Amino acid sequence: MPVNAPTRDIGYLDQVYGYWLGDLLEQIPDLIWPQSVQTYARMRHDPQLKAVLSAYTLPIRRAAWSVDPAGCRDEVVQLVADDLGLPILGADNRPGPARRRGVRWADHLRLALQSLVYGFMPFERRYEIVNGQARLINLGERLPHTIGAINLRKDGTIDTVQQDVGTTQKIPADRLVWYVNEREGANWAGLSILRPAYGPWLIKHEMWRVNATSIRRFGMGVPSVEAPTSATPAQVLEAQRLASAIRVGDQSGVGLPPGFKLSLTGLTGSVPDVMAFVSYLDQQMAKQALAGLLDLGQTPNGSRALGDSLKDMFLLSLQAVAEEIAETATSGQPGMDGIVTQLVDYNWGEDEPAPRIVVADVGSRQEVTAEALDMLIRAGAITPDAELEAFVRNTWKLPQKEQRAPIAAPTPASPVHAAPRRRPRQKRAQAASEGGQRRQLTLLEAQAGIDPDAIHAVWENSLDRLLSDWQEISADWRSTLAERIAALVNAGDLTALAGIVLDTTAAAVLLAEAMVDVAREAIRQLVAEAASQGVDVDPPEPDEVGLTAIARAIAALLAGWLSGAAGREALRLAVPGADGEQVADGVTAHLESLSDVFLRDQLGAALSQAQASGRFAVLDVAPEAQYLASEVLDSGTCPSCLEIDGTAFDSLDEAKAAYANGGYISCQGRLRCRGIVAALWPEGV
Repeated sequence: MPVNAPTRDIGYLDQVYGYWLGDLLEQIPDLIWPQSVQTYARMRHDPQLKAVLSAYTLPIRRAAWSVDPAGCRDEVVQLVADDLGLPILGADNRPGPARRRGVRWADHLRLALQSLVYGFMPFERRYEIVNGQARLINLGERLPHTIGAINLRKDGTIDTVQQDVGTTQKIPADRLVWYVNEREGANWAGLSILRPAYGPWLIKHEMWRVNATSIRRFGMGVPSVEAPTSATPAQVLEAQRLASAIRVGDQSGVGLPPGFKLSLTGLTGSVPDVMAFVSYLDQQMAKQALAGLLDLGQTPNGSRALGDSLKDMFLLSLQAVAEEIAETATSGQPGMDGIVTQLVDYNWGEDEPAPRIVVADVGSRQEVTAEALDMLIRAGAITPDAELEAFVRNTWKLPQKEQRAPIAAPTPASPVHAAPRRRPRQKRAQAASEGGQRRQLTLLEAQAGIDPDAIHAVWENSLDRLLSDWQEISADWRSTLAERIAALVNAGDLTALAGIVLDTTAAAVLLAEAMVDVAREAIRQLVAEAASQGVDVDPPEPDEVGLTAIARAIAALLAGWLSGAAGREALRLAVPGADGEQVADGVTAHLESLSDVFLRDQLGAALSQAQASGRFAVLDVAPEAQYLASEVLDSGTCPSCLEIDGTAFDSLDEAKAAYANGGYISCQGRLRCRGIVAALWPEGV
């Protein structure tokens, strides 16, 4: 037992006890709460500060907000999403129906961002008990100018608040959601982002008044009437009254006696450039909020690179603000539960894990995610077109495409499949081994209980073992080919090179054993997925007869491919008078230099077909379910697979027609596809 662990505080949070009096370090009376609320309410209407606040809040409001399941139970995630009117991350890809009642997240977020203006923004929660569950139906804003007192606990956290100091009605902290900007200690009024702009704002408005007076007073000059030396005092006084009475107008005019002279005299000498100073003050107000990009068009210097740098820095600051809002909504503040955590606690208790409110990258340029890349591929934004791809990569800050030598035309020794925008198989396998899946599971996939990492691990480990064992098969085949080629070349019978047949018995047995083992593991995995949904299925036996037949066919095709490659190379080397043994040695060297990409694709596809066979064997004997196409394992997903991904089939036969032979039948990558079918059984089966 850790008896030496501290269990009590010695120090204190702030020099505040019981009732919060404001920020004790603030020296300007107008900026000490509660007077600060009135000051910031005036400042927010300044044109420059209005632009700064709009630049801060509108991108955050436009960003994609959602509920991240974070491994929580589906019913918990669904209730939180329903009560807040937010989509579930990875499951709700399209906007839902219009929301007529309850919390409207967009409106709540707009008001929550007022914490940037006033430093804080509280809300009061209201629930409704429906079918034994507490459902959140309102987040009522309690505007800062209505808060009269903030009562604190001894630890500096909020105990209650009063909207009118003269009343005894208090709102307890557990009813509140309290958004606060830049809180320090017990300063629960926070710090407005307008605070650093107070000085420039105050001086700017004084300069406005001075400049307006200057223009109004001296805009047309000062009228004066010069009297001649012979003028009487009465005439001089009359001239002065005439000058004072002069007004600008379309029909204005004056008549003067001989010797009198009227003139309009403007300012002489240099005067301060008020508008330049006002522009400087505007820049200071924008700079204090990292919104200097708002003034790029008003300054003599600047460039596109500078604008991009300012924009990137500004968007990062917005992302930090948005994530702080999301964290407060999820987990709350010290001494106060968040919206999500309290909702979960009321319905399932404090031990129940709670999902999180998350926000996508803020701004017009979204950070790259798997979903965003899928959308780009689906829309054709990433294509073999070099200029377009370079533009997309530069705009989205993607690594530049690696420059490679042109791919040679397909030959029997180096087959190329029609798989645009897909990575080579070896790179795909490496990427998959690092994660096993290309994206987060959807809600339905999670309900189905599939484990992409486990499914991929079985496939990858089996493929690695099979490739290792296949080396002996390949060595025997190369040896046999060398012997027969040497004999045929020495005999001068080059026509017979096309008829060399290899013994595929051992290869077929090896491949069949691997496929049956993978099918058996696939059966075990799908039975476990059914059990996770409360459905018991007796594990069937794998289709050994069917898999063995497929293994024989694949072994024969691989042997034929190798024989064809050897025969073609032998014809190339068998010049007149060539020695058979030398030709055979050249053919052997050529075969040994070939990449294993083609072999890996063929054997990998065989194992994928075995996995599909095992999973469908379970579905054949299991109760009827909803069958879903899942491309979660296909890290190099083509447009066809993107389109089928998540599709619910009408029947098991329809699912088999698409995936029975391993992978989606219309996949542009053909043998490389790793798509599977998941099953979702209804409750009570």
